[in-house]
Amino acid sequence: MSPTCIVNLSGYRFVLIADPEALKAQLQDELSTIGVRGAVLLAGEGINVSVAGTSTQIEAAVACFDTHEPLQGLWLKRSSSSFVPHKRLRVRVRTEIIAFDGQDSINLQAARPVAPAVSAQTLDRWLDENRPLTLLDTRNDYEIVSGTFRTASHLNIKHFRHFKEAVLNALEQGTLDKSQPMVTFCTGGIRCEKAAPWLLSEGFEEVYQIEGGLINYLQHSEADHWDGNCFVFDGRVELTPQLDPTGAGLCNYCQLAVPKDTECQCQLGSHYHATY
Repeated sequence: MSPTCIVNLSGYRFVLIADPEALKAQLQDELSTIGVRGAVLLAGEGINVSVAGTSTQIEAAVACFDTHEPLQGLWLKRSSSSFVPHKRLRVRVRTEIIAFDGQDSINLQAARPVAPAVSAQTLDRWLDENRPLTLLDTRNDYEIVSGTFRTASHLNIKHFRHFKEAVLNALEQGTLDKSQPMVTFCTGGIRCEKAAPWLLSEGFEEVYQIEGGLINYLQHSEADHWDGNCFVFDGRVELTPQLDPTGAGLCNYCQLAVPKDTECQCQLGSHYHATY
C-alpha cells in the first residue's frame, strides 16, 4: 500500500467506560472492517486514539466512534503523511490510557481539579510579552532532543510514570517554584491532562495546559518560540513544525530520532526507517 495522502488521527477523552472489554470487541471489529491501522487504548477512565488511513477510511472511523455514546464528538486532531505510520490495528484494554497513577483512576479523575487550557495564540502572546512563567515539558528526555520550546524546563525523565518523583525532587532542589504560573505541554495533551491536575493538588498555585497539546499548538501557531521538530510515537518518528514527517528513523536502543542516512550517536543500537 503506497497511498499519496494519508490522514492521521490522534486524540483522547477521559470519560467513564463501564465495560472496556465489550467496547474493545466492537471497535476491533468495526475499525478492522473500515481498514484503518493504528492503536486504540481503552480503560475505565477513557480512550486514547492514534489511527491512520485514507480520507474515506478516516471519515468512516470518525463516524464509527460517534456511534458509541461515550465517544460522541471525540476531538481527533488531523495531520497528513504519504504513508500509513502503523503496521496493524491494535485495540487494547489497559488499567490507564496513559500510565501515571498505576491504577484504574476513574474515581481519582473525578476527584482531581481540572487545570485550564490555554490556546496557541494565548501562549504565544504570553511568551511575546516575556511573562514570568514556567513552561514545563512533561515528555520523555528522548522526545525533547527532537525539539521543544526555547525557554522550556524539563525533568529529565525516561518515562511519564517517573513524572511525580521528578517533580518532587525538583521542588527539593529548588528548580521548580509553586508560586510561579506554570504551563505544561506534551505531544497530544493526554499527559498534561493527568499531570496538571496533580500539580494543582500538590500546591502549585496556577497551572495551565496547552490546548490540544503540541500537535494542536503547531497547527495554530507560527512556532516562533519553538526550536527543532516534534517527536511522535508512530512510524513518522518526527514531524516538522508544519507537521510534515522529517524522514528520521528511530534508534532501537536509545529511542532517539535519527536523521535519514545517518547513524545514532549512541552507537549502541541501529535505527530503522518506517517503510509501511
